[in-house]
Amino acid sequence: MKNEGFIAQEFCLVKPFTFAVRKRAIDFIPDGNLLLKPVVAGICGSEMLYFKGQKEKEKLESRLPMCLLHEGVAEVVEAGKGTSLKKGVRVVVNPLIPCGKCWACRNLGENMCRNSKFMASTADGLARTLLVYPEDRVIPVPPGVPIEVAALSEPFSVALNACEVAEIRRDEKVAVIGDGPIGYLVALAASSVSRVPPEKLFLIGIIDEKLDLAEDFASTLNSIREGERLRGLREGFDVVVEAVGGAAHKVTLRQAVDLLRPGGRCVLLGISKGEVPVTVTSIVNKGLTLRGSTRSRMEHYRKVLRLLKDDEIREKVRRMISDRRFMIRSVEDLVEAFRYADTEEGEGKTKPGRVLVYFP
Repeated sequence: MKNEGFIAQEFCLVKPFTFAVRKRAIDFIPDGNLLLKPVVAGICGSEMLYFKGQKEKEKLESRLPMCLLHEGVAEVVEAGKGTSLKKGVRVVVNPLIPCGKCWACRNLGENMCRNSKFMASTADGLARTLLVYPEDRVIPVPPGVPIEVAALSEPFSVALNACEVAEIRRDEKVAVIGDGPIGYLVALAASSVSRVPPEKLFLIGIIDEKLDLAEDFASTLNSIREGERLRGLREGFDVVVEAVGGAAHKVTLRQAVDLLRPGGRCVLLGISKGEVPVTVTSIVNKGLTLRGSTRSRMEHYRKVLRLLKDDEIREKVRRMISDRRFMIRSVEDLVEAFRYADTEEGEGKTKPGRVLVYFP
């Protein structure tokens, strides 16, 4: 579909800690596609690795410059032929475009695609004023669901997928390691979908202010301040979900192995910085199962948006949005937002909530 022409401003990460503005002309919208204007997006820990230059050297060299941000809501500006969504509709963007043809797509699901385009990883993300995107990879925000809450559909969908991979049952004892947004949402999914009661559902972290957000649906434990209590829970869990990764992975993975009872299951969500030592003897002797869980499928997004129609669940998601929000008008604004959201060195280390950025 031809149009009068649009100019997109793209806030690209060109090297660690440095964004630059790139302009792109958009004068054609392919059939089945939409012209979208990003409205609000969350800063994910996986993107922080790019921002801080902590991804593998070859990935930084081959993928930058690149627009970051892969979780968020956009507004329809124009629509190509063969589409049904109207101008002004706000949509949740699924950042994954699978090939649909590879062995993984056909046998495991689109989230396992080896040839996918994924925003802020193998394709540009939402840090731009306009983009063209397939209509079949977006879902309208339901009435009554605030866009800030809808913007967290992507991490919530990842949490749902992790609970499915873990095959969590209501009668099992479950621990989630990680007091960040993903850990919180995994615990919320285990509570609201798998129906694990608070006395059997533990959220383990290191920041009380973050743990407090989940105290009405999970038992919380500060692993630094309550070390003796943590040791008393060894071999007491059927399922452990590790949702930290990063520099802490060598500690949290050991905690997961220690917490699991013989025959237990560990699901890994956290992304490491390089190799992580593992006590293989404990895994072997206890007959543990370790599984990775990555991304999510469109069905998870639909389920999330149905869940967000529930007042109680919606409020529990809303509470883990950061009080500090950023309006992005320049690259300096985006740098400030990323530095704040850094959970290792920024203010986000101690202050709870997913940091959201807004595009005017």
